[in-house]
Amino acid sequence: MIELTLPMQQDKAIALLEAYQEEGISFTFKEKKGIKLYFNTTEADLDKAAKLAKAAIKAESWGSVLYFQVIPVK
Repeated sequence: MIELTLPMQQDKAIALLEAYQEEGISFTFKEKKGIKLYFNTTEADLDKAAKLAKAAIKAESWGSVLYFQVIPVK
């Protein structure tokens, strides 16, 4: 599971990560707690999953200007 701390554009981030299908890796939205969003992932390496999620958000025009954090939850 990964934790995404994001105060803005949460709906876009959820849609983006749920549509992510690269390298056989996918993300499934689990729950929201305040500004924290939790996603299950098919990637066994949670550090890699967090990096991929961050890169996917940063690649979007709306994501490149946001301050956010993605960390693995072990």
